[in-house]
Amino acid sequence: MRKNLHFLIVIIFTISLVSIFPANITFGANPYNLPVYNVKDFNAVGDGVTLNTLAVQQAIDKAAGDGGGVVYFPPGNYVSGTIQIGSNVTLYLEAGATIWGSKKKEDYIHGCLIYAEDAVNVSLRGRGSIDGNGTSFWKRENNRWRVGDLRPNRLLQFINCENLMIEDITILNSPAWTIHPIDCNRVTIRGISILTGIYEDDGPNTDGINPDGCTNVRISDCYIQTGDDSIVLKCTKASKSRICRNITVTNCVLITTETALKIGSETNGEFKNITFSNCAILDAGCGIGLWMRDGGLIDGWVIDNISMNMTPPFRNGGQPIYIWSYRREDDTPWGTIKNVSISNFTAVGDGGIFISGVKEKHIEGITLDNIRIFMRGKRETKWHKEPPYPFTVWGHHQAPHDIFCRYVDDLKIRNVHFTWNSPEKTEWGSVMRCLDIK
Repeated sequence: MRKNLHFLIVIIFTISLVSIFPANITFGANPYNLPVYNVKDFNAVGDGVTLNTLAVQQAIDKAAGDGGGVVYFPPGNYVSGTIQIGSNVTLYLEAGATIWGSKKKEDYIHGCLIYAEDAVNVSLRGRGSIDGNGTSFWKRENNRWRVGDLRPNRLLQFINCENLMIEDITILNSPAWTIHPIDCNRVTIRGISILTGIYEDDGPNTDGINPDGCTNVRISDCYIQTGDDSIVLKCTKASKSRICRNITVTNCVLITTETALKIGSETNGEFKNITFSNCAILDAGCGIGLWMRDGGLIDGWVIDNISMNMTPPFRNGGQPIYIWSYRREDDTPWGTIKNVSISNFTAVGDGGIFISGVKEKHIEGITLDNIRIFMRGKRETKWHKEPPYPFTVWGHHQAPHDIFCRYVDDLKIRNVHFTWNSPEKTEWGSVMRCLDIK
């Protein structure tokens, strides 16, 4: 009797699942029994050749017009130009489905592949992929990719959107910045992978995730491999709000030829209440970076539990911590940096810690706590002994080898362990130098 009852319960549960979820879509894509719009029902062809921009846009417009739903991509290779997502629409890429960016510049209306503006409840989810066809827009010079004459400006761009979610997908070969939300509120980016070229095949300007004037942002559990900065907060002139606030980045693995975790260099606004934590950095030109150039305000930045490791033969800098302030133009106001805490940080790199404010506007309130750095010293720099003022804007590739602090008020250094490679070079000098510190 008990076995029969158990069997009956299993049958009832199975029938319930079949009635809730459509047969042609995985359970994770449609947990609330939303209407499903299969792009193939709108004549999309996943053959890797046919341009599907119109078919995909028709599916999205139909979903948005009906009040929302899931636009579903079954396995296949879907070539497309710019597609615009409306409110309450989820793009779901099934495992084995790839959206390929068109190789033709004229197919990009908004200068990007996937676009949304003034929309709410926009989602991009699934175990499928987006391939930006980046190398189609570059040219090869001296065994490296360079920016060509024509290319899309961004791969994914979202402007003034509310409740944006990007989850689980893999993004490859972006031709420029990969994910660029502007003036968005409540952004969740979770569990995605970004794979662009690095080392000798690095992709030019292929930033990973660039929140720009965004608030209430959560980025977590991502794997990001880029030819430029991995995760960087900005307030560019494109932002109307000019506010980056309430942002967390956690549990990410980052590989980049430039900076892994960064604020700037576009700082035309304020950055407040920001936390970066629990990240592993491998082979980065810079681990933690801050560039103040545009008269903005950075107040309240906490970095905690970060590991950085450089592996030979990485060639591009390996500066663990770099904090730099100066102004972009002679008439640019001096920016403010205060209340920055970096703790529980361990690094193997080619430099040390570089912190440089300006005479007119000292950096205020820097805490370095429980930091261990092993300095390999593989990078050559002509500016170790006497770092110029102002230091060159992209100086993380040539920063001094030691802990160098200049024009800082209220600097606290606790439990910092700094060692260097052997054999020692006489130019390395001392472990720490502080100039004009209050």
